[in-house]
Amino acid sequence: MTKRRISGVLSLTLVLLILGSFPAAGQEKKAETLSAIVGATLIDGTGAEPVPNAVIVIEGRKIRSAGPAAQAKVPAGARKIDAAGKWVLPGFIDCHMHSTSPWTEVQEYTDTDSLATLRALHMLEMYLHSGVTAVRDVGSPVEAMRALVAGRRLGYIDSIRLVPCGNLIAVTGGHAEGMPGSMAANGPWEWRKAVREMEKAGFRHIKISPTFTMEEAQAAVDEAKTLGLRITAHGGGASDTIPTSMTRIAVLAGVQTIEHLNEMTDDVLDLMAERRIADVPTLALYRELYRLKRISAFLVEKRGWTQQMHEELFRKARERKIVMGIGTDASGEYAKLYPGLYFTELKYFVELGVSPMETIVAATKNGAIILGKQDELGTIEAGKLADLQVVAGDPLKSFDVLGKPEIVVVGGKVHRF
Repeated sequence: MTKRRISGVLSLTLVLLILGSFPAAGQEKKAETLSAIVGATLIDGTGAEPVPNAVIVIEGRKIRSAGPAAQAKVPAGARKIDAAGKWVLPGFIDCHMHSTSPWTEVQEYTDTDSLATLRALHMLEMYLHSGVTAVRDVGSPVEAMRALVAGRRLGYIDSIRLVPCGNLIAVTGGHAEGMPGSMAANGPWEWRKAVREMEKAGFRHIKISPTFTMEEAQAAVDEAKTLGLRITAHGGGASDTIPTSMTRIAVLAGVQTIEHLNEMTDDVLDLMAERRIADVPTLALYRELYRLKRISAFLVEKRGWTQQMHEELFRKARERKIVMGIGTDASGEYAKLYPGLYFTELKYFVELGVSPMETIVAATKNGAIILGKQDELGTIEAGKLADLQVVAGDPLKSFDVLGKPEIVVVGGKVHRF
């Protein structure tokens, strides 16, 4: 062997010895991303009894384990987050919002996609600070939604999960048609095309709005399910027919969720229960609309709408064990009610006889079911994504402790406030 080759071998050996003195890259990353929240009382989102002095181990983006300290060990090298005397529960989910919606009439005329995107990011940041870790946007401009989803995936923004529908699909002159974040389609083949366009744009959720025919609704649902998308429908409302039929059509067509609890008959609720179709009531917003007399005179005077109608439908849905999630739906001037409106909705559930624990399940586990992400989100269990929050007091005694968490974790990333 020549001196030159011997020198090269010795140099390579020296480099390998030096590299070997450092931890392997994978080991170093694993140690950096292993943490444990210790000492808190755990409400896991399943409806189970709270677990005092719990340990939640987070590895990377996911939960490795969660349970009582007596049965769980904090892994060596894990970063401990002391939460003694606190309460930990899953991050909340808002199943119905419009994050880009203009806040004033002036904004409706001067808005741009860029401003809409920034406004949506502002909304998401408000929710992050409030313990809401995922939202479903059920109708916002395509470009804004795509930018926010891509920005989060690429690491440009560090916020909560956004599950968008893109443009809601309506007939010409239908509910919300012509507003930012909507598109018009007429006839079943146009509705199929509209669903395909939203799927091509990258959206995995679809929303349809009345007034639609059975053929149009069935075409949209069939196309969505063929493409593996989830689909929801605005339930009746001002665009409904007389007698009311839009919610019935949507249910018979096979949507997975109905938005709102608007005028409907008991047999439609029976169909929803039978077919396991979920609902997002948005009660708190309706109460605000009635208070300010913003429900149309036609609905109030001709069709007899009252806030009590929505409340009675809520009670009937609950009697039928229809899965219900938390949604806000505040747009325009009502967007200024965020982020508190979410917690007003939680309290409204309790006012109507729902236990605090069941309400928390609606805000977490049920929300994940409605999003079709029950295998990833909604509960604090091994294998789920680490989306959770730490609050100072017992939420089962008072929801006043909610909305101001000390710690929020989104996909394993810890945010302290």
